[in-house]
Amino acid sequence: MYSDHIRDFSQSYTPADLITRFDAHFDVPLRHEYAIGLLRMQGAFTAEAPAAERVGAHWCDIVRSDVEYALLDGLRLIELSRGDAERLLADCLDGTVPHDDEFSPYAAARWQDGAGRIHYRLGNFAQARIHFETAERLASDRGLWWCLPDLRGNLYRAELEERRQTAAPEVIEERLDTMLDQWRRALADAEALHDPEEILRRVGSDEAATREREFLRGLSNLRHNVAVGEKEKGRAEESGRASLASLRLSETLGDWYRIGQSLNHQAQLDPSQAPGLYRQLLDGEWRRGRQMARQHLARLKGGVQGASELHGLLRELAGGAAGGRSAGMDIEIHAYTVRLFASLVDALDPARAEAEGWSERYSALAAEVPVQRQVMADSIRRVVALPAYKRAYASAVRPNYLERIARLLTGEEEPGLRPLERLEEALGLTEESSARELLDLMSASALPFLDSPPPPLPEAEPLPSGRVGGDGTRRAALRESVGGAEFVRAMERRQREFEDQFLRRPLETAPHDPEIAHRVRMYTVNHPDTCIVRYFAHGPAGAVRIGAFVIRGGRLDCVPDLCGADGLRALAEDLPVERAPSRPECERIWELLVAPVWDGITADGLPGHLVMIPTDDIFTVPLHIAVPPGDAGMGTPLAARVPLSHSVSTTAFVTRGRHLLKRQPVEPDDDLAAVIVARDGVSGREVVGTGWPAERTLIVGDVPDGLEPGVRRLDPDWGALAAVSAVKPEFFVYAGHGTYDRSCGQIGPSLEFGGDRLTQYDLALRLRLPRNRLTVLGACLAGQGEQTGGGDVVGFLRSLTASGAGAVGVPLWSVRDQAIADTVRVLLRASRTALDAGGAGFDVVETLHTEYREIARRPLDFASMVEFMPISLYL
Repeated sequence: MYSDHIRDFSQSYTPADLITRFDAHFDVPLRHEYAIGLLRMQGAFTAEAPAAERVGAHWCDIVRSDVEYALLDGLRLIELSRGDAERLLADCLDGTVPHDDEFSPYAAARWQDGAGRIHYRLGNFAQARIHFETAERLASDRGLWWCLPDLRGNLYRAELEERRQTAAPEVIEERLDTMLDQWRRALADAEALHDPEEILRRVGSDEAATREREFLRGLSNLRHNVAVGEKEKGRAEESGRASLASLRLSETLGDWYRIGQSLNHQAQLDPSQAPGLYRQLLDGEWRRGRQMARQHLARLKGGVQGASELHGLLRELAGGAAGGRSAGMDIEIHAYTVRLFASLVDALDPARAEAEGWSERYSALAAEVPVQRQVMADSIRRVVALPAYKRAYASAVRPNYLERIARLLTGEEEPGLRPLERLEEALGLTEESSARELLDLMSASALPFLDSPPPPLPEAEPLPSGRVGGDGTRRAALRESVGGAEFVRAMERRQREFEDQFLRRPLETAPHDPEIAHRVRMYTVNHPDTCIVRYFAHGPAGAVRIGAFVIRGGRLDCVPDLCGADGLRALAEDLPVERAPSRPECERIWELLVAPVWDGITADGLPGHLVMIPTDDIFTVPLHIAVPPGDAGMGTPLAARVPLSHSVSTTAFVTRGRHLLKRQPVEPDDDLAAVIVARDGVSGREVVGTGWPAERTLIVGDVPDGLEPGVRRLDPDWGALAAVSAVKPEFFVYAGHGTYDRSCGQIGPSLEFGGDRLTQYDLALRLRLPRNRLTVLGACLAGQGEQTGGGDVVGFLRSLTASGAGAVGVPLWSVRDQAIADTVRVLLRASRTALDAGGAGFDVVETLHTEYREIARRPLDFASMVEFMPISLYL
C-alpha cells in the first residue's frame, strides 16, 4: 500500500535521533510538526514507548506550544507527561540511569526547561524558576555542555522576573546587576570550553554537529539576555553590541525566532531604524515576529489606515484563539495590539472623518474598541493572573459561589456535614470568592511603580466652593457629572493604565487559605476580647441575600438572612452623601445590619475590639454611626459604644497580618507627610498642633496657618508624590476636596491635586507607603466606590492597602472641614503622646473610639454629633 512507503520512511529515523536533533534542526527553522508528526507515527507518545522517548516527545510538543503561544496546549501537555518526567528525573538523579546514557538526562532536562518556558509565559515566575533550576542542575551534573548555555539563560531571566514580583525596587536594581554578571560569566565559561568562531566556520560549511549548533543557539540566547539587561540599565550602546552579536549567531544558524527577537530589540533601541528593521521582521519565517512587525508598522503609520490594519490583526488573533492556537493567551501580542488599536482610534478626529467622508469607517472602528477589549479579556482570563481579568472572572463565577454558600447553609449541599463544619465551609467559600484581587496585590511587595505623569484629565467643571452655613464648611460634594463624558473617558484611561501594567507583568495568584475558618476561630480564642463580624452574600442570581458570621471566643455563629441584596442596595443608595446621615437613617443602618448580630457580638459582654468586614454595598454604608432605635437621649453611635474597625476580608485581617495594625510602635523620628489643597474652605489644620517635629514633616501643597515653621514643602505635582514615596512616611494625610462622579462607577472618586486630580489608580501606581502606620484621606466621599459586583475591593481603599498603607481612615460623606481636621489631629497627636507611654504603642482603634465616645457625651444635637465622627477606620 502507498501508506507503507510513508511508514517505511518514518522508520528510517529513531525517536531518540529526532528528539536530540529537535532544537537545532526543527525548532530553529520552525518546522516543529515535521519531527512531531514522525514521533507520533513511531508511537513515541504512547505508553508502550520507552520513558525517555515519551518525555522527549512531549518536550518537543511543549516547545511548539511555547513558540506558537498555544499556552493552554502547553499546560495540557505538561500535565499529561508530568508523571513520566518526574520518574525519569528521579532515575537520572539517583543513578538508575547509567552515566553513559546521555539521551535520558537530556530528555529529562529539556522537559523541565520546556515546562519552565510555559509557566514563564503565564507569569508564574516562581514555578518557572523551579523548572529551570532543575533542568540546569541535571544538565550540569550529567555534563550536557551543549544545552547548558540555553538553560542558564532561561534560569537567570526567570530569577530576575520572580524578584520583580516580590522585591523592593532597589533590590531589583541590584538583582539586575547580578543577573548581568551571571549572563556574562556563563558566556565566558561556555566560550572558553568551545570556540564559537570555530563552530561558526563549520556551520557555514554545514559541517558542524547537532550539539555544536545547539550550543551556538544557547550562546545567542545568553547574548540576547545581556542585550535586554543592558537596555534596562539604560546602556543603549552596550545593549546594541550584545544584540548584534546575538543576531550574528542566529543568522548563521537560520534561527528566525531569535533573529526576530534581535530585530525587534534593535528597533526599540533606535527608532530611526525601526521601519526598516520591522520590514525585515515582516519578511521572516516567525509568525509571532510578523505579528509584532505588523503592530509597529501600523503604529508608525497611524491614522485610520493604521487603526484598520490593527483591527485586521486583532481579528486574526481572535480567530487563532478560536481555532485552538489560543493566541489570545499571548499577553504581549494580543493585549498590546488592543492597546495600540484603542490609542489610534482615540486619536482619530470624528469631525475630520465627517468632513473627509469616512465617518462610517470611524464609527465602525470606535465601536470595535470595547468589543476587542472583551475578546482579549475572555481569552486571557482563562489562564493568566491579571487584576483586570480576575475581576471579570469573579463576576462570571461568583454567582456559583453564592449559590453554593446558600446550599451549604440550608443543608442541600454536603448534607453529611456537622453544623460547625457547614459554617466553616461556608465561611471558607465566602473568603475564596471575595477580595481576591486585593489579596493578590498585597502578596506582591513590589507592584509596578511609575514616576511619569498619568494620562492628563480634561479641565473639569469647577468644584463647588466649600459651603458655609449653619453646619460649617464642607469639603466639596457629590457631583452627578464632574466633567461630562470626556472626563469619564479620561478617568477610564487612567484605569486602563493601571490594568495595562498587569498585562505586561501579571501578578502571581495569591492562594486561598482553605483553613481560614479554623484560623479565625483560633485567633478569637487567643484574642477573646475581639469579635469579628463577617458579612457575606449568598443565594441564586436574582434572589441574593445578605448574612453575617459572628466569631468570638472561638465560637462561629451565623445569621443567614439580614436582608436581601436589593434592600441593602436601596439603603446604600438612600443614604445621603452631601451630609452625615440623620438619626432615622442611622437607626435604619442599625436595624438592618447591626441589630440582627448584636446579641452574638455582646454574648460575653461588650468586646474590646469589634471588627466588621463588609461585603458588596456595605462598603458604602457608615456602620460606625449606626444607632439603635429608641436609644435614650441623643443616642450613642456604634463606634462610641465599642472600639470599632473594619477590614477588607477575614483573610487579610487574620492571615495577612492586618490585625497587627491596631496597636503599633511609634518612634521620635517617625515621618509625617501631608498633601494639602487649602482652598474653598479646606484648612488643612489636621497637621497643626500635633506635636510633630518640623524636620520630620513634609507638606505637599499649601502650608496651613499655625503650622510650626521649618517644615519641608513641595509644590503639588507628580514629582512631589514620588518624593512622598521616597520619605516612606509612617503617617500620611490628604486634606482637600474630593468628588465622586456617579457616571464613573467603580472607577471611584478623585481628589484635587494641584492642577490635576488624584485617582485610585494614581495612588496605586505612583505612591508607596512601605512603613506606614496610618493614612487618612480627609476628603469627602473618599470611601466611595470600594466594591464591585464581582466581590473585589476597589477604590482608594484598595490602592492604599496595596501600596503598603497601615490603618486607613476614609469618610463616606461630604465632611465638615473642622470635623475631619479635629479627628485626624487627635490621631496624630495621640501617636506622639504614645512616645511617653513606656512602650505601650499607639492604639489607633482605641484612640478613635475614645474620641468618638467623648463627642457622644458633648451637649450637641444629633446631626452635629454624627458630623464629628467623620471617618471609617480600616485595618
